[in-house]
Amino acid sequence: MSSLTDKRSPKPTVMKPGKRERLCQELRKFFAQRLAVSGDTEVTVVDDLILLRCKDAVSPAEANLGTMKAGRLLLREVSDRLCQDLQPELTKLLRQLTGLRLHDVCVGTFLRRRERIYLLTMSDTVKQKAQ
Repeated sequence: MSSLTDKRSPKPTVMKPGKRERLCQELRKFFAQRLAVSGDTEVTVVDDLILLRCKDAVSPAEANLGTMKAGRLLLREVSDRLCQDLQPELTKLLRQLTGLRLHDVCVGTFLRRRERIYLLTMSDTVKQKAQ
């Protein structure tokens, strides 16, 4: 067996329920206030990655705009700009909650499902630094 096939990936580290729940609540509140996300928002924390899945976050007008190439490009540009604008506030919030730095924010928009998925990459594993 080669050394490449012998290695196993470590199990993901997940935060303790109380700390994780507070982080999830604060992120839901932040996104509801800043982005008017009123639908169901799922938050998942694994190691240094925080994933927010916002259901019903795409309006019918945005979904319609996404049927055209120019519309998709515009939606992408607006999403990227929004992530840039939110990053300083989000960095401050996550530093207060976890003690970690936010490295990057990216968003995926799924027009057919009317969902947005935000990926927040942190400076270290969230469990190790969360208070």
